[in-house]
Amino acid sequence: MPLSPLLKEAVLWEEPPVLFSFSWSLTLNSVLWLFTLDHKRVSMIYLILGLWGGFLGLALSMLIRVNFLDPFYNIVSPEVYNFVITEHGVAMIFFFLMPVLIGGFGNYLMPLFLGLNDLSLPRMNALSVWLLVPSCICLVISMFGGAGVGWTFYPPLSSSGYSGWGVNFLMFSLHLAGLSSIFGSLNFISTIIGASDRVVISRHSIIVWAYLFTSVLLIMSLPVLAAAITMLLFDRNFASSFFDPSGGGDPVLFQHLFWFFGHPEVYVLIIPGFGIVSHICLSFTNNDSLFGYLGLVFAIVAIVCLGSVVWVHHMFVVGLDVKTAVFFSSVTMIIGVPTGIKIFSWLYMLGNSNSRLWDPVVWWIAGFIFLFTVGGITGIVLSASVLDGALHDSWFVVAHFHYVLSLGSYSTVIISILWWWPGVVGASLNKYLLQSHWFASMFGFNLCFFPMHYLGTSGLPRRVSSFDSGFFWLNSFSSLGALLSVVSAFFFFFWFGNLCLFVIVLLVVGVLLGLL
Repeated sequence: MPLSPLLKEAVLWEEPPVLFSFSWSLTLNSVLWLFTLDHKRVSMIYLILGLWGGFLGLALSMLIRVNFLDPFYNIVSPEVYNFVITEHGVAMIFFFLMPVLIGGFGNYLMPLFLGLNDLSLPRMNALSVWLLVPSCICLVISMFGGAGVGWTFYPPLSSSGYSGWGVNFLMFSLHLAGLSSIFGSLNFISTIIGASDRVVISRHSIIVWAYLFTSVLLIMSLPVLAAAITMLLFDRNFASSFFDPSGGGDPVLFQHLFWFFGHPEVYVLIIPGFGIVSHICLSFTNNDSLFGYLGLVFAIVAIVCLGSVVWVHHMFVVGLDVKTAVFFSSVTMIIGVPTGIKIFSWLYMLGNSNSRLWDPVVWWIAGFIFLFTVGGITGIVLSASVLDGALHDSWFVVAHFHYVLSLGSYSTVIISILWWWPGVVGASLNKYLLQSHWFASMFGFNLCFFPMHYLGTSGLPRRVSSFDSGFFWLNSFSSLGALLSVVSAFFFFFWFGNLCLFVIVLLVVGVLLGLL
C-alpha cells in the first residue's frame, strides 16, 4: 500500500544540523539564566556582578597609588582624584564585597546548610540580583558627572552648590543597591525562620547564624541611609534645608544618619567572613568546649549588639560633650572583648586540628587573623576620643579600615573560593600556585598599608592629591605594595578564570557529544 504524502514526509524528516541544535540550546540556556529562580544561578550572577565591581574598584585604587608616585606632579587633577576615591569606596563596598560575600556565597550556601531546595522567596531573590544591574548603570553614569564628594556624601560638599549632577546618579545607584540588599535580607530571614528547627540541631550552622545577623543589621541600617540620601537629594534638587544651616538645617545630622548605617555596615561586610572562617575552623576540629560552636555564635551576637550603638566614634571631632565622647569611646573598646574571643577560638581550633600545615586554606586563615588583628588594634587606638582627635582624617584611619574591611573581607572571599570550589566542580587547585599567591598577596598588602600608619601619625591628611616631599619614600613603598597586590589579584583570577573556562569547555563538549 503506497504511503500518503504527509506520512512519506514524516518518514523522510531528518534531524536538524548539530550547529543549529547547539545554537538553539545556547539561546534557551541564556533565557533560562535571565529568568532563573534557582539560588545557585542567582548566586553566580551575583558573583559575576561582584567581580566587575571588584576590578573597577581595584583599577581606581591603582590610579590613586599611581597619583602618589610624585609629591607635586599629579597624574590626575585634584577634582578627578576626589571622584576616583569616591567611586573606589562605593564600588568596593556596594558592588564587590556585598554582592560577593552576601549575595554570592550567601545565596549558594544558605539552602545547602539548611537542607532546602531553594530560598523561601525565589522571585524576590531574582529581583534583588537584577536590581543591581540598573544600580551599576547609575554608578557608571555618575562617573561622567564627576561625583567627587567621598563615599560618605558629607554636606555641604555634596550639596548642589559644590558638586555636579553625577552625585544624583550616585545616590540613585545607592538607593537601588540598598533596595536589592533589603530584599535579599528579607529572603534570608524568612528562609532561616522557616527552617529554624534545622538551625538549632545543625552542627555546621554557624554560617547560617552569621547571615541571619548580617541580614538583621542590613534591615535595621539601610532604611536610615535611604532616608539620609533622600533628604540630601531634596536639598540638592527641591530647595529643602534638611542639612543646610542657612535654612535651619544641620550638616551634623547627616553624619549621625550616615554613620548609623556606616558602622553596622562594617560588620555587615565582616560577619559573613567570621561565619565562613568559623565554619572552616570547626570543620578542622570537633571541639565542643568554650572555644567552639557556642562561643563563636555568642561572640557574633555580642559584636552585633555592641556594633549597633557606637556610630558616634566616627564623629569625635564635631564638638561632642565629654559624657557622650566617654560613652561611645568606652563601648567601642568593649567590642574588642567578643572580637578577641573569636580570634582566640580560631587560633585554639587551628592549633588543635588535624589540618595539614601546608594547606593554603590554613595559610589564608592565619593571614586573615593577622590582618584583622592589626586592624582591630589600630581600631582600639582610634576608639580613644583624644587620640582620634589627633589622627582623624589622616592616613592612619585609611590604614585601619583597609586592614579590617578591605584585607579582612577580601581574604574571606579567597578562603571561600579555595574551600568550596573543589566541592562545586570536583577539581582541586594547584597547591604551589596558591602558596605563591598567598606570599605575594600578604607581602603586597602589608607593604601597601602598614606604612600608612606612620604617614598618619606624622600628619599626612587623607583625601589630598599632593603631599610634602618628606613623605615620598614611604608613599613609594605603599605604591609598590599596591602594585604587587593588584598583580597577585589578577594572577589569581586570571588563573582561576582559565580554570573556569576549562570547565565550561568540558561542559560544551559534553553537550555537543550528547547532541551527536
